[in-house]
Amino acid sequence: MKVWHTSSTDRKPCAMCNRKTGTYKTYEQANMNIKIPLCDTDERDCYRKVDVKKIADQALRSIKKSIQEV
Repeated sequence: MKVWHTSSTDRKPCAMCNRKTGTYKTYEQANMNIKIPLCDTDERDCYRKVDVKKIADQALRSIKKSIQEV
């Protein structure tokens, strides 16, 4: 699983605290990318606190299951 950081002008709610952010953690596995918005500021540290690997694993399993059902 590849992990990297991206920033964007497209601001979405943080997956942890629901505040608008332009910081994303991106995971790639099995030719699929998951981009998760997470705060990374002095006041908010959701980026380092969240277990994104667990979230990404659950999302990939759900996507694969949906694909197999079709």
